[in-house]
Amino acid sequence: MIRLFALALGLALAPLSAAPAAAQGATLSVDGWERQTAETGTVYFRCRAASCAAQSTISYRSQSVTRMPPVAEFRRRQEETNRRMVESSNGRLTRVEMIDVAEADQAGAKTLTAVKLLVASSGTNQYLATSLVLQGGRAFSIVSTAPNEAAARANLKTFIPVVLLQANMAPAPAPAGRAP
Repeated sequence: MIRLFALALGLALAPLSAAPAAAQGATLSVDGWERQTAETGTVYFRCRAASCAAQSTISYRSQSVTRMPPVAEFRRRQEETNRRMVESSNGRLTRVEMIDVAEADQAGAKTLTAVKLLVASSGTNQYLATSLVLQGGRAFSIVSTAPNEAAARANLKTFIPVVLLQANMAPAPAPAGRAP
């Protein structure tokens, strides 16, 4: 239900495997996680094993960000998103509580992360952790949902290196204004 409001992926310190093809265009899989790619380019992972927190999801999508915004600006944008989530939930969410906003370096990338509690009118709350990740000329948004805060955070910690590795296997984006 609440997953409709967030892109998501999962937890587990699971081994990675790449398709046996050449690195260009290969995709990574993570043991215990089911991978799907939407037509929009968003990649979703859903926990399907005991090795990750049940009901966890993770999603990531490439972004056109060229600089990391200041923490205060990131927080303001997240608070706006929280308000819109509640307003568009048709009463399913009563509020979204901001737990933490932090800046860090992880896996050689700059990250801004917001951790939130989604409070549902049904009583089934969910945790959401979302990061903006910037490394070199590439940027991604990564969203994790889980039944508890620790799992939502662990999902991000597990998948940020996966997303960065996947990005390194893909062709670099063409500079703006130039044909590939």
